[in-house]
Amino acid sequence: MTTQRTSRALAREAAGLCLTAFGVLGVLAALGALHPIAGLSAAMSGILASGLLIAPKPNAPRSVHGLRLMVCGVGYGGLTGCAFALCVPLGWIGVALAVTAVGVWLTTDRESEGA
Repeated sequence: MTTQRTSRALAREAAGLCLTAFGVLGVLAALGALHPIAGLSAAMSGILASGLLIAPKPNAPRSVHGLRLMVCGVGYGGLTGCAFALCVPLGWIGVALAVTAVGVWLTTDRESEGA
């Protein structure tokens, strides 16, 4: 048996989503007014967080997992670019962390996981 949501609950949820979106937009605009890189890095952090936190189901099509990987790549790449714009050594730290993550991913034993 499925339960339908009342129109009042849907209106409340819609209002909550609108207020959340306008709040995030206000924060990004304020940070962008302080310094353009601050606003951009906050936006990229949000994109990276959404890519990491919104995980598709394991039986989802490969394209969904690829889209998630792309969102994470855009977010991390944007953060690394912001780091280079602020301080070049911070940018190289971001690049080194990405290389380290790929190295750890390649060295994990995936054959024993399936058995």
